[in-house]
Amino acid sequence: MSNLDQELEQVVQKRKRLRADIERLRGRKEQAEANLAQVEAECRSKNIEPDKIDEILEQLEGKYRALVDELKRDTDAAERALAPFVGGT
Repeated sequence: MSNLDQELEQVVQKRKRLRADIERLRGRKEQAEANLAQVEAECRSKNIEPDKIDEILEQLEGKYRALVDELKRDTDAAERALAPFVGGT
């Protein structure tokens, strides 16, 4: 077999591998799109617009932070109130 024949064979094999890779990637893309559609539908079923997820997360983090701060203040106040009865200063 000549060098040119060998090159042709290598190129044909590479093309076959690339076609197989493309098909595999198409399958992965289709699966990812299906998963995305499912997640978006789940969000909508909970009255959450998928395009506004970031805004909603920021709101939830703000509420969470506020609740933690409130719990900390309440716990500190309770600790101060109980201090005279549990041997504190």
